[in-house]
Amino acid sequence: MNTSEVKAFFEKTDVYLTYNYNLRIRAETVGYFIRNLEFDRVLDMPCGTGDISAPFIHKFGHLTMMDFSENMIATARKRVPDNQKGKVDFINADFYSHDFGGSQYDLVMNIGILAHIRNPWEFLEETMKLVAPGGYLIIQNTDSKHWFAKLIHLYLGMRRAVGKDKYKLNKVPQDELMARIRKGGFKLKDSFKYNQSFLGLSRFFSNDLKYKLTRKYFGYAGANKNASSGSDVTFIFQKQSA
Repeated sequence: MNTSEVKAFFEKTDVYLTYNYNLRIRAETVGYFIRNLEFDRVLDMPCGTGDISAPFIHKFGHLTMMDFSENMIATARKRVPDNQKGKVDFINADFYSHDFGGSQYDLVMNIGILAHIRNPWEFLEETMKLVAPGGYLIIQNTDSKHWFAKLIHLYLGMRRAVGKDKYKLNKVPQDELMARIRKGGFKLKDSFKYNQSFLGLSRFFSNDLKYKLTRKYFGYAGANKNASSGSDVTFIFQKQSA
């Protein structure tokens, strides 16, 4: 995948915010996962518009928000209250070129990136190193082997064929993702599955209606319904201590 194409796609924050019912679902899922936890150091990468991590700053000693989109970082800054900005670092950089200086975090969040990043397996290996022993990794993926994900890729392929779209998503199978994370010394703590796409029908529904329909069919984290029908999965893993 061409990095410049990915960057150009995510600089369009208006397009990203069109799907904000997904941001709401993801933020609520994260909120459920960490409901009984607090963290000293947290990395949200990519942070996007900040809608997923900013609501939980009160649970964090320090939050690093990182994204390679200038517009996303600018929007994320606005999500953080002025009286909380002192405990937040904003980094506008490419993950692959950034020097973390050996830093590790109690919580690393990778939401909305595996389908877009070049070489997702290399990204996964590097991001797992950023999690401190005993720390947590929250990671989201669309299982490319799931029947609904195959429909999404077919739909996007048809759009590319007729010249309506050039963007191509990575295919990341859930079984391989799980195997690699477990091999990295992580244990699955919880997950939530749903479908984040309405395919070509999305424009016919408001964000509020899409949210309500999704919740009615798939439920909530902690009360996931029809999980086998969901191709989009958000996981929370804990890194085992050495």
